[in-house]
Amino acid sequence: MSTLSPQKFMGANFTTYRIGGPLEEAYQPSNEAEMIEILQRVCRDGKKLTVLGWGGNSLIASQGISGVTIITRKLDWVETLSPTRLKFGAGVHLAKSASAALKTGLAGGEFMIGIPGTIGGAVRMNAGALGQEIADVTKSVTLFNLETVRVETWLPEQLQFSYRKSSINPTKHIVLSAEMEFKPGNPAEISALMDSSVNFRKTHHPKEPNGGSVFKNPTKEQPMGLLMEELGAKGEWREGGAMVSPLHGNFIINFNNATSSDVLRLMLRMKRAVKEHYGLDAHPENLFLGDATPKEIEMWQELTAGSDH
Repeated sequence: MSTLSPQKFMGANFTTYRIGGPLEEAYQPSNEAEMIEILQRVCRDGKKLTVLGWGGNSLIASQGISGVTIITRKLDWVETLSPTRLKFGAGVHLAKSASAALKTGLAGGEFMIGIPGTIGGAVRMNAGALGQEIADVTKSVTLFNLETVRVETWLPEQLQFSYRKSSINPTKHIVLSAEMEFKPGNPAEISALMDSSVNFRKTHHPKEPNGGSVFKNPTKEQPMGLLMEELGAKGEWREGGAMVSPLHGNFIINFNNATSSDVLRLMLRMKRAVKEHYGLDAHPENLFLGDATPKEIEMWQELTAGSDH
């Protein structure tokens, strides 16, 4: 079947939570030209648009996603621009990005090895781990602007990176590719750092289906995982098939066929408890996508009050 023809998929297959109903009109472009053609068509027809990469921090509604959904996983090309600069398609998994830098003896991308997401989502949210973040290496981002219906290249000053945030608005700007600059390094040392990062995640992050860090840390001194541990939430707080991970207090795991409502109820319990016990505001790092029920809309509005979602 042509990648320019709509397909029907279940959203659960495209998110690490393994939650999500049917995608009404899904596309998996195999190259950037196809991606642009589909985006132009969406603009022309005025259809609602959702873009999915690896779904590493996304909760998809159990009712599914209406309108057009573009899945970027086939946009996984890597291009060498100079001895220290690489260009990645929006669908490149971050582990592949880190490995590509390692193969050319470049340092600075080791932190990406264990992040379950793609370049597109990573630059949009300035993903990070172990003290490093995407902003440290990103030199430019090529995106499709749904308002101007044009392809644009943004430099760091336009991207305005900050903690888990950039000026890329997923309702207006769709990432096509990103150029990243690394530094020459010792392959053995780079590989050791990557192994250390992977091992850290294996021992500190859950293996069950999850959406990564649920909330941004309220403060550097008071990370969400620690607050949840102090409140006795780890492995104890549950809503339906969703549970706060026994391994890390800022992860929710899908341990028994959880629904999107289960996860949202548990997120709300976490947010309210942090406000009540510590006087702190917890803002979601997870995204909620798709056709929400009226109750889910109500919960998401409370969860995102005062945040930039």
